[in-house]
Amino acid sequence: MPGAPSTDPLHPRILLVKLSSLGDIVHALAVPVSLRATLPLARIAWVVERRWLPLVARHPDLDAVFTVDTFRLRAAPGTWPEFQADLRRIRAFAPTWAVDLQGTLKSALVTRLAGAKYRLGLARRVERERGAHWLYNRHVVPASAHVVDQLLDIAAAVPPQGRLERLRRFPFPIPESAQLATRRWLEDNRVGPFVFLSPGGGWASKRWPTERFAELADRLQRDYGLAAVLNRGPGEQAMDDAFRRATAIRARIFSGDTVHLAAMLAQARLAVGGDTGPLHLAAALGTPVVAMFGPTDPARNGPFSSRAIVLRKPHLASYPRGQRYSPNMLAISVDEVAAACGELLARAAADDAPAGVRS
Repeated sequence: MPGAPSTDPLHPRILLVKLSSLGDIVHALAVPVSLRATLPLARIAWVVERRWLPLVARHPDLDAVFTVDTFRLRAAPGTWPEFQADLRRIRAFAPTWAVDLQGTLKSALVTRLAGAKYRLGLARRVERERGAHWLYNRHVVPASAHVVDQLLDIAAAVPPQGRLERLRRFPFPIPESAQLATRRWLEDNRVGPFVFLSPGGGWASKRWPTERFAELADRLQRDYGLAAVLNRGPGEQAMDDAFRRATAIRARIFSGDTVHLAAMLAQARLAVGGDTGPLHLAAALGTPVVAMFGPTDPARNGPFSSRAIVLRKPHLASYPRGQRYSPNMLAISVDEVAAACGELLARAAADDAPAGVRS
């Protein structure tokens, strides 16, 4: 019952802490799937930043979802009582295990304050932010290469250790209302079959030049009859202005919330972008993706999908966060991206399996 942590290893209460952001949360969606298959009688909950709640709110293998708002707390320290109220709700879940899947200081703090007997996170030598390991009393060093498998390595440390049934599925049920609204948007904008372009990114060195996206859109329209839907995230107005100036086609600009973004991606014939959240969500939904990687390593962060082509210049790869296009991204040509798009479209045609709405 709430307030009394379970001592039965077959009936644990497991609290997953993965606060943000879009792509990182998508990669973690397989963890509750695997825990549920391994421990069907467990109670499993997730703590997430309030702005990212839609990503996990309908996850079929979660018994509860809790939110915090550390962004607001940092901007307005006077909201500390609200943060304390969030923590009280989390502690009322009475977790046996609190599992930090993020590894930052703020996620480690939430893990520590959750009231769990066992607090599991990354060991000191692999921690993402210095000092986070002090807030755990159980530690793990992931052995896998890709972040999806690394997260499952962490979850595997929950008893029964080493017996986790690893199911690499990423459920994201899309409400019918969002599907209908998306179809209406496409009809109103006279968009038929389309490619979804995601030129943004957390830092400029991960991006591919907007003008090249424009040239790619022209080619895909000419060669395959695909319209272009351009994703515009917060603060990306300048990029879609550049896109409009650089292309003769009328790109449709999309700025929907997470749920409507998923509905749009599920309708797309193809998604193209860098190491961004929308690209990873597209891969999770089964939409074919062409991913361009530069500073980040696709062996760790690449789209986890059999319907993906990743383009990268390993001999130019570097890892700095920068505010300029990186040489490795600039080395990827429009010809290469267009060819990869053509290959995926041919595969889809051969398989007779266009992307649709998936759970």
